[in-house]
Amino acid sequence: MDERISFNGRTFCGYGFVSHPITGKRTVLISKSPDCGWASLSDLKREQFFFHEIGHAFLNLRHDETLLCDGNPSTLMNSNVDKYDYYSGSSEAKKYYLDELFDRLKANAQCLQFQDWKTNPVFYKLAAGSSDWFFSNSKETLAGSRPGNSLKISSIEGKTSQESGYWFTQIDVPNIPEGSKVTLRTKVNAQNLTGPGVAIALRVYESDIQNKGAQFRESLLLTTEASPVSGNLNNHVLQVSIPKFTRKTIYLIPFAVMMPGTKGDATFDEFEIVVE
Repeated sequence: MDERISFNGRTFCGYGFVSHPITGKRTVLISKSPDCGWASLSDLKREQFFFHEIGHAFLNLRHDETLLCDGNPSTLMNSNVDKYDYYSGSSEAKKYYLDELFDRLKANAQCLQFQDWKTNPVFYKLAAGSSDWFFSNSKETLAGSRPGNSLKISSIEGKTSQESGYWFTQIDVPNIPEGSKVTLRTKVNAQNLTGPGVAIALRVYESDIQNKGAQFRESLLLTTEASPVSGNLNNHVLQVSIPKFTRKTIYLIPFAVMMPGTKGDATFDEFEIVVE
């Protein structure tokens, strides 16, 4: 293409479509627009850029900012793919980067940069004003609000909820060491919460490569929905844990849930994911 690629109100020099908006097929488009610099790229840089877009289109991969201990990206899926020289010729580096594209566990043999988990075990903590959380309750019998750095779910007076109401977010490509214990934890506060009550959940997804491209697969569901809590709750701790995290994980989706038939207000405070 001689012009930049436009999609969802933005322009790109390259794009890997899992489902092209016109054809519905997995498609890689590369722009030859002068400001994208395609004409000046070496064959190796073009190859690396193309494999990056293949990762999006055919392998369902997200951008991954994980770095090796030497400061280089751990994967071709780094969002700044065009700024790095990943490999040359038929080097061992090339073998690693192409192998890792199809098998994320190949990175486990490398020295990866992680935060100091002993000093700070918190991988994720809900922050006030973060815009990447969403509330769902299609019957509009429960309402979600965001007081400070908390999540709140309330029943609506005069209505009886026939379905759950829940806050959720999606955490892409979590940079957590293989084999770690990963815990989703929150403290719930409520007064006179009646009915079934509230719970939390964590869905874990991987990407399986198949003949027609990768498909997302839910590899794990952890939830306290079988034993929700209600009544008067004072910093009541709810938590679920992944006993052994795998870097095959493409994304995590944590939930704060109010069960059907619950009446009252519940606030989920200190909503966080910690790593041991």
